Amino acid sequence: MMILLLTISLLLFSGCDATITPDEKTFSVLSYNVQNLFDATIDGSEYEEYQDPDIWDEGSYRLRLKTLANVLLDRSLALPDVIVLQEVEGSNVVHDLLYHHLSRKGYRWYAVSKGEDSPIAVAIISRHPVSDSVVHAAPGCRPFLEASIETGRGNVVVFALHAKSRIGGDEETEGQRIALSGALSMAAKDHEGTLTLLCGDFNENPDAVWDAGGRQTALVDISYPLSNKFIQDGSLAVTGAKDKVGPSQWYSPYLDSQYEFLSPPGSCYWTGQWHRYDQILGNGYLFDGLGWEYDAFSICGIPSLLKSDGTPYGWDSRIKNGVSDHLPVLLTLTRH
Repeated sequence: MMILLLTISLLLFSGCDATITPDEKTFSVLSYNVQNLFDATIDGSEYEEYQDPDIWDEGSYRLRLKTLANVLLDRSLALPDVIVLQEVEGSNVVHDLLYHHLSRKGYRWYAVSKGEDSPIAVAIISRHPVSDSVVHAAPGCRPFLEASIETGRGNVVVFALHAKSRIGGDEETEGQRIALSGALSMAAKDHEGTLTLLCGDFNENPDAVWDAGGRQTALVDISYPLSNKFIQDGSLAVTGAKDKVGPSQWYSPYLDSQYEFLSPPGSCYWTGQWHRYDQILGNGYLFDGLGWEYDAFSICGIPSLLKSDGTPYGWDSRIKNGVSDHLPVLLTLTRH
């Protein structure tokens, strides 16, 4: 039996600018896989390299917290209203990140979810009140997190997820990603009347089905000939066509022709190729002409996150340098 752990907290703090109010004209969400950010207390569930005190210690932890905070508070991001993180160890890391770095900018609410036997978790951090939070399970998958964010233009439901990696083979691991997509679809049905965003590391490109040789993938472009069958069997329906987005058909900016030539071209770089695994998908309420409306999407190629060749500057435990092997992605909504 999978045991799911959920932490929901309001951080209490003191500070001269801790009451900064969000911009009422925009609402932005950032999703970021931070690459294995563990705290300095070894409890045995960490990946092996993070159990070696010669590689990972209090100094390494504090350095990575500060580096992450510098990224999240970068002026180019303009203080996202909601931050969704993948690959944090748990609630201690998120608490420390807020208490020491982010709370002074108004980040007071957070929720964290992880499986009992999982070394890493997903988290949602917000500058707006979190009115409700739920953790969901999917067979053979990491749990995913749901939070309802209160805003001046109504609630926004945010899901945080981290799909199964492709290590072990694309076809061999696809079943777990499809299981997660099916569970996400079922959970999102409870919010068909609300603006809903699916955020995280999907470990799959949104156009993956076109390169799968007829095999089902977790994300399926609705223009693919077998899309209806795959969607019935658990895949998430995605599209770049704004007029085709609906309660169960999710808008993917990557599939929108206006984002064909993004720079950087992807959010992570593996085996000599850019990939667009880090995504924020939205339902039809992005384009309903009411409340919050879609404005922009970007892959955040902040210079400090990139190596000289333009690829992500991943954390290297051996030399205690770097940031993450992924780049953040940012979705911005405007008030209608």
